[in-house]
Amino acid sequence: MTYLIIGNNKENIRENICEIINQHWNKEVGKDILDLPSPDIHFINSSNINSVGIKDVKELQTKMIYSPYSELAQIAIIFDAEKLTPEAQNSFLKTLEDSTNSSIYIFTTTNEKNLLPTIISRSSKIYTKEKKSEIFDFECHNILQKPLVGAFSEIESIAKDRVNTEKFLDELQLFYQQNLEHLVEEGKHTKEIYDNIQQIVKTRKRVDANGNRRLLLENLYLVLTR
Repeated sequence: MTYLIIGNNKENIRENICEIINQHWNKEVGKDILDLPSPDIHFINSSNINSVGIKDVKELQTKMIYSPYSELAQIAIIFDAEKLTPEAQNSFLKTLEDSTNSSIYIFTTTNEKNLLPTIISRSSKIYTKEKKSEIFDFECHNILQKPLVGAFSEIESIAKDRVNTEKFLDELQLFYQQNLEHLVEEGKHTKEIYDNIQQIVKTRKRVDANGNRRLLLENLYLVLTR
């Protein structure tokens, strides 16, 4: 079986992983289970690297071909699954199709858009409770009204975190869509706002493709305030 845990709260992610392990091992495990060595739990942890390739996936798959050592199921946990290269994700497909109740795969990610649709379609999705961001307490249009130096300073803080970047783009797109709806109701010209929405969508795609978030947001600010 395959699970996809989606969220940015690491503690809630760990709790969901433990619940899955409880279910498939048919017993209660403590929260420290992920910190203790176990012959039936295997990891890909990419917290200190930018991407995960086929080599790491093959090593994990080799460990998972054996029967569980002492529990009812072997558990494979892939943290930050968005860092898997497309090739690495594709190499999982046959494995996930063949997974059983004794071979469990758990992917975690902050955004399911970063994974191939074929991975998502093979997974049972679990959404965690979100951790409130310490940075995301702004109103996007206020940033657009600031002078360049002040705006770029806030953008630098936002761009440090992928989740904040995506939330900023979500809020920005919603802001322009609401303006677009009001102008349409009033029968006013809307091409400029429509073009701005397209620029936001384009920026989002480049962020999803792992473009430089800070440069992309700075360029978007320049385009929207020209």
